[in-house]
Amino acid sequence: MTLDDVLITYDPVIRGAVSLFSPFLEVAVHDLKRNTLAAFYNNISNRKVGDPSPLAILKTPIDKFPDVFEPYYETNWDGRKIKCTTVTIRDEKKKPIALICYNLDTSAFQEMQQNLNLFLNVKENSANPVEMFSEKWQEKIDQAIDAYLLKHKLRIVSLSTTQKKQVVEELSKQGIFFLKNAAPYVAGKLQISRATIYNYLKVLRSE
Repeated sequence: MTLDDVLITYDPVIRGAVSLFSPFLEVAVHDLKRNTLAAFYNNISNRKVGDPSPLAILKTPIDKFPDVFEPYYETNWDGRKIKCTTVTIRDEKKKPIALICYNLDTSAFQEMQQNLNLFLNVKENSANPVEMFSEKWQEKIDQAIDAYLLKHKLRIVSLSTTQKKQVVEELSKQGIFFLKNAAPYVAGKLQISRATIYNYLKVLRSE
């Protein structure tokens, strides 16, 4: 197989890959006999046919070339990150005669990844309020109410309507009403109806 045979045989395969991954994929064919670039498809690396082949980046002697190189990253002339892999083409005697290099511009995907990381990021050790109170939830509610009463020097039996509303507001801030059955339990503790609890919460969410 000669270099011309390589270009003819693999041209449809290369053009298909470039079309599928357009506009991100560049494919370069290297002539190992002349150590030059023999063909380009969708040139994004600002090189031209006839330029020297940068074989040193492969860090492998030609006679040790694998059939397929493990993917690696290179920096393009304009700073973009290019993910590359290289396929070795051999003649009838299994001697390497050409390389087909696939160079994928990953800069757009890296930007997407960064944006996703920003979007999905939460503070370390952030707690879900539902999980915070799911275990022994009645005890947690009692502790939250007791803490409020102690802070404001109040007694639950002498709470005014306004103060009961303030208790509900404080519990709502702590996420307690995400719990199933929290509303009727708090209503019983405050000696008000469950409907009153829901009315307080409705007003709070509209403010």
